[in-house]
Order: sequence, then structure tokens, then C-alpha cells
Amino acid sequence: MDVAAQFLRSKGYAVRDTSASNPFDFEATLSGKQIKVEVKGTTSDRADGIFMTANEVELHMSEKGNTGLIIVSSIRLSENSGVFSGSGGNVEWLLGWDIDAWLREPTAFRLTRSGI
Repeated sequence: MDVAAQFLRSKGYAVRDTSASNPFDFEATLSGKQIKVEVKGTTSDRADGIFMTANEVELHMSEKGNTGLIIVSSIRLSENSGVFSGSGGNVEWLLGWDIDAWLREPTAFRLTRSGI
């Protein structure tokens, strides 16, 4: 998230972290235009696939053209005395990301007891 926020700021965006209360990580504003940005990170050198929640998918489908996706790949993880940290990372910025250009596959189901 820090790498993505720094990247957005380097492009001139004002960045507000919304990850605690919304299905997107940042609200980024540039020249009065606001976009909703999702951030995904991986230790892999390239992210050909990502996981999203149902709410994240719904947002990107309903607000297509007004969202962006940042994928940070090649993150290196380290551990020191039980404290984990990440460093590095290559940023891929997909502004106006079209979720319909990606294949969506269901990967999990939520099961609840009926009649309780």
C-alpha cells in the first residue's frame, strides 16, 4: 500500500486511504477528478491473476472508467526477530481499468446454515 501511495503521489495525485471502510484502497484526486484505486501486491515477478472480494468486483463493474488498479509485483519479504517487512516492488498502473477485459472465475463459496 505504501509503494502504491508513493507512486500515486509522484504522479501528482492527492491520496486518501479508504481501505478500512470501503471496497477500494485509495481515493486519488488529480485536477478535480477523483478515482477509486484498488491495490494488489505479490512476491511473484508478474501478476497474471489477482484475487478480489465480491464487493471489489462489484465496484469495478459498476464504476468502470472511474477506477484504477495498481499491482505491485516482485515484493521481497524479510523477517527480523519475528517482525516481517516488505521491500522493493514494481508498480503496474492500470488507470480506467476495464474489469471486463479480465476473466473472472469464482474461487470460493460462503455457506450458511438455513433455518437457524
